[in-house]
Amino acid sequence: MTASSSKAALPAMGKNRSELIMGVAIISLIIVALLTWVGWSVRAKQGELHEQIRGRLELLATSRTEVLSAWLSGLVEQTDKLISSDLFRLYATDMDLIDADPSFLITGIIPEGESYDQMAQLTDQFPLMHQTFADFTVFAGFLSGRIVHRSGQSYIGSDSRVTPLTPSQTALIKKTFAYPLPHFSPLRQTGNGLVIDMCVPIFSTAEENGEKKAVAVAMLTKSAGTTITSLLSNTPLSTSGERTRIMQMTEAGFQEIVPWSPGGIAHLSSPPELDSGQRLDFDKRNSLGAQTPVFSLGVKVPDLDLWVVQEVDTRSATQGLQEYTRISLLIAGLIAMVTSLLFGAVWWRTIGQSHKRIAGRFQTLAQELEQQRNFLDSINDSIPDFIAVKNLSGNYTYANPALAEGVGRPEDEVLGLDDVALFGFDTGKRLEQSDAQTLQTGVPVTVTERIFLKSREHHFQITKVTLKGDHDTPQGIVSVFRDITAMVQAEDRKRQAISQTVEALVKAIEFTDPYLAGHSLLMRDVSSLLADSLNLSPEDKSTVEIASNLSQIGKMFIDKTILTKVDQLSDAEKELVQKHVDHAAGILRQIDFELPVYEAIYQMNERLDGSGYPNGLHDEEIGLQARVLSVANSFCAMIRPRAYRPAMSPEQALENLRSSTHSYDLRIVEALAAALETSRGNKLLEKAGE
Repeated sequence: MTASSSKAALPAMGKNRSELIMGVAIISLIIVALLTWVGWSVRAKQGELHEQIRGRLELLATSRTEVLSAWLSGLVEQTDKLISSDLFRLYATDMDLIDADPSFLITGIIPEGESYDQMAQLTDQFPLMHQTFADFTVFAGFLSGRIVHRSGQSYIGSDSRVTPLTPSQTALIKKTFAYPLPHFSPLRQTGNGLVIDMCVPIFSTAEENGEKKAVAVAMLTKSAGTTITSLLSNTPLSTSGERTRIMQMTEAGFQEIVPWSPGGIAHLSSPPELDSGQRLDFDKRNSLGAQTPVFSLGVKVPDLDLWVVQEVDTRSATQGLQEYTRISLLIAGLIAMVTSLLFGAVWWRTIGQSHKRIAGRFQTLAQELEQQRNFLDSINDSIPDFIAVKNLSGNYTYANPALAEGVGRPEDEVLGLDDVALFGFDTGKRLEQSDAQTLQTGVPVTVTERIFLKSREHHFQITKVTLKGDHDTPQGIVSVFRDITAMVQAEDRKRQAISQTVEALVKAIEFTDPYLAGHSLLMRDVSSLLADSLNLSPEDKSTVEIASNLSQIGKMFIDKTILTKVDQLSDAEKELVQKHVDHAAGILRQIDFELPVYEAIYQMNERLDGSGYPNGLHDEEIGLQARVLSVANSFCAMIRPRAYRPAMSPEQALENLRSSTHSYDLRIVEALAAALETSRGNKLLEKAGE
């Protein structure tokens, strides 16, 4: 659009409508800003409230956990006064030393044996020990108690009739023997209400290896209903919706302790997730055993799979936040209303000046656009690359002067033509294929084409991009042709120089040793056959073919008498022969083949098991080209006669390669076997046998 057309279109744009839209947009921005402020303020208040709730819940849960821990520690201290006495420790130590069933204390039947006197003495002391332990159990407020032998049998009990141990009690006693510290069982419901079992080790009076050994375990059962109920009860300082819960983990899963219910314990089908430190982090979640949303936090009781969980209803906790949100929205609404009225008054006064400023800006913008268009046109007119635009039908709608000059036509004659009319049938069809690829993929496509212009061969690198219109719909194709003829010719000259270098080196091998030359030629044919059988890339195929021709170049520097020696080579002679790799490296290292020819030759004598040379490489450390050369080299050497042996048959050579899976890549060996079955392979073998 030109500057004059821009100015002519301004009155038709509807200035009143545009000014109204601008005013509404500004007011909307103010409202959005106010709402953003309200949202930020509410979030900040919410974060502050959550931190306060978290701190309170953590304080309550921690304090209740400490109360429960102190109660448990008190039970241990009470028991320790009894079991740490010399009377009980000596009795338990003597019982541990007797290798007999402790039931003799109860039955009074003492088995005959070396320990008869000691057992009789223990039996005489039993009534005193039993009465002392029973009195302690009653005095300390325990429901029951027993002293358990290492064998798992109880030999002193507070009751006249000792009930059998449950599996969980047996496991707790074994744990106490293994780790001689006080241990507590999970809370359980009995006829006496909620109870908890405590196991405390009784230590030997003598030390063993500097440590005291646990010779018995005192297991005491304590009523926990009153303590737990007191712990769960709210205090006068508790807020509305606030409550304390206790959760424990047993073999049956997570449970909630509810002493006021008939069962006393409720199974949790959906327990909350704990962190790596076995804590229940502060978060919003459902209440334990219910679907009520709460804020909760849990603290684990040390050395016990028990958690004190502090909860508060989200509705009660966020009442103040809801009131704060309503007030913030009211303030924001008032500010938005006042701002809108003030803006409207100012806007009506300044609308005329705004119109003038907008008109001036449009005029300046139009002038800048015109200058930029002229600048781009000057670039397109002077750039040497061909630039063109085609519609979806393939006809040219734009061509820069360089393209028109290149094809020898005026610019207006190029417009409307397609690629076939402009470049010829074959070239045009190839260009149409890349057009279709560009439209289909929607991404830039780069191709290299050979095009004859004015009877001269040119090589172009062509980049094509989809020209898109509204809603990203394709409108055509933009093509940029870069003439790379000089670069292609330079590459051709370089490849020709490399080919001449390889040819000269091969002739040097033939001149020095015709046998090595014959081996190299056969190895080249076998490697080429293998490359096709393995579907190697053109680069890999060229690498193995060139490397095959030059594979024996290092052996020109090895004494022929060693290479043709009939007897087995000595270690020193083998080392001299293996030096051919270094001789080859010295010649080939300085030649830029632009392919890994040097690396392939240097590694072709390596073996998969690391037994090769010069570096003892293993498996994938050896390049694919080198593994192909290794198989081809060994196969060619086997089917040709040597000074110390006759030639092998191809079948025998393949069998030798197959049996050496530790040295050769079996996939390449099988590819060679399959390739030799083809007509091309048969011709190769016939040629090798001549």
